[in-house]
Amino acid sequence: MLFSSTTNSTLWDVWLYYENETHYLFYLANSRPDRPWDGIGLATSSDGVHFDDHGMIITKASDAEYLGAGHTWKVGDKYVFNFSESRNGTLEIFFAESEDLIHWNRIPAEQSVSRSNSEWYADTTEISQQRWDNIWANTDASGDGYFGYVTAVAKDGPVGLRGTCASVTSKDGIVFTTGAPVIEPGSWPDRLEIGGVTKVGDQYYMFAALAEVPLGLDWAKHHSQAVGGVYVMRSDTQEGPFELDTRQPPVLVSSLGHHTYFARFYPCGDELLVAHHSLESRGFIATVMPKMGTWMAPLKKAEIDEGILSLHWWAGNEAMLGRDLPRVTDLVEARLAQSLTPNADGSFTFEAPLYSHAMLPFRYDFEKGVCIEATLRGSAYDNRAFAAGVLLEGDESWNGTAIVLDSTGKFEMGHTNGYSFWDEEGLNTAPLRAEGSRFRVLVRGTFVEVYIDDALIQCFALDKIPHGRLGFVAAAGTVTVSDVRVRELSM
Repeated sequence: MLFSSTTNSTLWDVWLYYENETHYLFYLANSRPDRPWDGIGLATSSDGVHFDDHGMIITKASDAEYLGAGHTWKVGDKYVFNFSESRNGTLEIFFAESEDLIHWNRIPAEQSVSRSNSEWYADTTEISQQRWDNIWANTDASGDGYFGYVTAVAKDGPVGLRGTCASVTSKDGIVFTTGAPVIEPGSWPDRLEIGGVTKVGDQYYMFAALAEVPLGLDWAKHHSQAVGGVYVMRSDTQEGPFELDTRQPPVLVSSLGHHTYFARFYPCGDELLVAHHSLESRGFIATVMPKMGTWMAPLKKAEIDEGILSLHWWAGNEAMLGRDLPRVTDLVEARLAQSLTPNADGSFTFEAPLYSHAMLPFRYDFEKGVCIEATLRGSAYDNRAFAAGVLLEGDESWNGTAIVLDSTGKFEMGHTNGYSFWDEEGLNTAPLRAEGSRFRVLVRGTFVEVYIDDALIQCFALDKIPHGRLGFVAAAGTVTVSDVRVRELSM
């Protein structure tokens, strides 16, 4: 799935609801690029990949300044979602209902509106406007009613570190009562945004996002030039406190401008999936209008191992993969290789005392989109860490975007001119495996996603669409490239 609205200027925060073997995608939309968000759009899909856009289903009231995203749940025989509206700088949360998930009507404000409570939450701070945004409603742990989570700013706490999550409760799923915070102030900046909460086993997991990383919060940076990320907190109870496990890395990250933002949980049948949007062009998203173009990114599968949540390739995404494209490897051209050896099994091996690029003789349609898969394994040339990866060639030969992983687990993406390499994004992950690591790279236009052994490593927005060849990278070692497969995207 790489969905972009055909009926609105762009989409932003997304969330999904699964019912009757249909994926219902709700997205924050604006009708014009020069104004803030003014509606909620809807798209539907039978496979979670190919979506039909139904356009806006709710628009902001005429007296509201803008509208914010929400969440969808079921109440009896009806469905409900919430959305925020701002008036005179104050956010309040309103509700809509539907009998079929397609046609929606506002619930009158006199029947239901959720407001902040000054006992716990601030109107404004020096670095944040008032926030009361996005009820994420779950069935209460007691089994009676609903327990929800709301983005808010604490009234009390250390200056600048009052980012929190409010609690709300409801007996009927429509009228909510505001309660105490579930995140203790003192750890997160005022502009923290809550993406949702889900229960897995005996524990509750929360997505919390930062669109900016301020001074004094270096621990939150995955990269020296990080501009934000989506973090995962955990609690033993629905009431919190939710805290960050020091072993838990962020699940989405951006450096030198934003590539992606704001993950949401998506329970889908027996699977726990995750949805988020990605940007067509890298840019700074906080308080900037108009927003750049966006995609609803491919759905991810959430996996939890010893309390640590990670994102992975979802098997349903195979529906986006079309016909196989040519990929013969006996005509590979290498640069700066000490040796290049085609192997009888269709693989090839090249040795790079410094670095080398080995290019396939094809130019794929990266604008339409391809999925690149290859297994890379290698060994060190000397006592240096060795690296292997993929090269998306740009307009000039041997130039482009290099995607590399080394033997210590250092992953990097950035531009190469055929000699120098500029690290634009990077993080620490599992190192190259001795038996080989399976790379999967999705490219459509400027949109890139990288998976290694089916674990999501990075979402990335290229500066421009690549138009050159597909290549592979070796650095300080000998690398064997095998089982290359290139498929076009059926989007």
